[in-house]
Amino acid sequence: MMIHYSFIYDIVSNMKSNDGSSAAFNSALMLLQCEFVAERNRVNPQGITWLQYDIMFALTEGSVLPSALSQRLGITRSKLSKNLGELKSLGYVEQVPGTGDRRELQTNLSASGRTFMRNVDRQHQELADVARSVWTASEQVQFEKMSQKFVAALRIRRSAK
Repeated sequence: MMIHYSFIYDIVSNMKSNDGSSAAFNSALMLLQCEFVAERNRVNPQGITWLQYDIMFALTEGSVLPSALSQRLGITRSKLSKNLGELKSLGYVEQVPGTGDRRELQTNLSASGRTFMRNVDRQHQELADVARSVWTASEQVQFEKMSQKFVAALRIRRSAK
């Protein structure tokens, strides 16, 4: 495994920007993404796909219609439907007819899904502990604000397409 991470680091560290922007900035974003992927692989219990985890994570905020969920995740309705079916068969999500349009299904985490997400959350807490150990309190606040701003921009960009 160490060779794999070293290889990824070498690739990302040697990347050059195509648009003249800071290669170091681009490399830092790519390296952070690679590290998050490695962490996600480490805590991926029971073979849940990344998309299935993303669906379940989105459902931790509450019940949602599939149309809104597919838009938020930037995936097609058919791809969402397939993955929701798999999550339903695992007992992690439930769907009930909506109150307005009964053809639309309100989608929720089941009790098993909520337990699953709490267990994963405990494992993710380790990642936050590492961040707290290397960043000052003001750096943590700055990272939080920058992350929220970046996530909001990505969501707006995705919803505009």
